[in-house]
Amino acid sequence: MARIAPVIESHGYATLAFGADIEALRTAMDALRGRDDVRCLVLSATVSAIAHPAESDPTALRWLERFELPTLFVFDGELAGAALDVALACDIRLCSADATVTCRKPGSRRLLQLIGSDASLEYIGLRGVADAETALRWGLVSELAPSGRVIERAAELATTIASRGPIATKLAKEAIWRGLEMPLEQALRFETDLTLLLQTTKDRAEGVRAFIEKRPPRFTGE
Repeated sequence: MARIAPVIESHGYATLAFGADIEALRTAMDALRGRDDVRCLVLSATVSAIAHPAESDPTALRWLERFELPTLFVFDGELAGAALDVALACDIRLCSADATVTCRKPGSRRLLQLIGSDASLEYIGLRGVADAETALRWGLVSELAPSGRVIERAAELATTIASRGPIATKLAKEAIWRGLEMPLEQALRFETDLTLLLQTTKDRAEGVRAFIEKRPPRFTGE
């Protein structure tokens, strides 16, 4: 297994580029758990990851969907293969306006979850290849950045996320991912329960004090 290591940035997030070795990616990400100086992770793929075949097991990347930190996947050019699988398991996907997404697996659980039934026929007509605007409309990507500004925009988003209360972002992520697989009424109740849990934290009290005192909050993750 090839070893890869994240780079800890000064604004509270980490960056990580990976190849085709998904287990190496998992090991590198697990090393970030519990670190006070990392509150968001930016992922990008090398050419080898894009060229590597996609995962056949639809549950193989559930661990990434459930990863405790918010994850942002950034790419330019083509997104395909194993890199696409990883991207779809992340929370936010950001690409340049001239990027493309190539997916030959119409039965992918996560793909169909994102694009929905209305876009399925269009997907088949395009033979699994979508330009950036189409990918944005389908929900395969979250935002388009001007050419040459993808990394810069990813850093801006990651810095913003890292500045938020870490407990709040973790619970929000849990509410979204777990809620997707629940009936609507149960998902709403689950979200309410997590909100009530958040009200008991020191960070919540700090957020209220900071608002009243008109200053930036100092969240500690407690």
